[in-house]
Amino acid sequence: MSLITLQDITKIFNRGRPDEFTALSKVDLEIESCRLAVFRGPSGSGKTTLLSVVGCMTKPTAGRVFVQGREVTSLSERFLTDIRRHTFGFIFQQFHLLRGISALENVILPAYPSGEKLSVLKKRGKRLLDLLELSPRATASVEWLSGGEAQRVAIARALINDPFIVIADEPTAHLDTKLSRDFMAIMERLKSEGKTILVTSHDPLIYESATVDRVLDMRDGRILSERQGT
Repeated sequence: MSLITLQDITKIFNRGRPDEFTALSKVDLEIESCRLAVFRGPSGSGKTTLLSVVGCMTKPTAGRVFVQGREVTSLSERFLTDIRRHTFGFIFQQFHLLRGISALENVILPAYPSGEKLSVLKKRGKRLLDLLELSPRATASVEWLSGGEAQRVAIARALINDPFIVIADEPTAHLDTKLSRDFMAIMERLKSEGKTILVTSHDPLIYESATVDRVLDMRDGRILSERQGT
């Protein structure tokens, strides 16, 4: 059984208005576990919207989404929030770290609703920062971090609830070559630990990486072609 299944997914924004826009059109997709898939295509091709649907952040206009065999399309926001928290870790293009608080505090933020003791969360956050070679910067305010350090904080934050699916939207768009390669080395490690990783990217350093299992090309809200990774 596939980890994630999309059936006939359509997403229309501003439906019924003059600026109506179809971001996804009748997309079918099967995603297996412990794989790294890259979605590429021009701006407006639908790749970010597709991963928003996969990650239960956006509901499709039509079609059905299954996560581990469970149909989630019709669930209420309360249940979707719980699924997002325990199933997915999100790495955003701009990182979206909160200024004025430390790297460690940013990492543990998504775990606050779990009700765990703060000491337990801090211990887990410190362990993640240590794995990503950021322990010396744990107490540093995030505005003082370098680009590579900020990215690793964002990765640690995505992993704080131990999700089994990691979604990264254009994660290397603002990074240089070295940092992009560092990012892929971290993704390779996560895949080897059993994570499923879904990435949108225009970057050849990403979609040509040896650790990538699938590359899916998108345009006009459809998946046009697919090839196996190198």
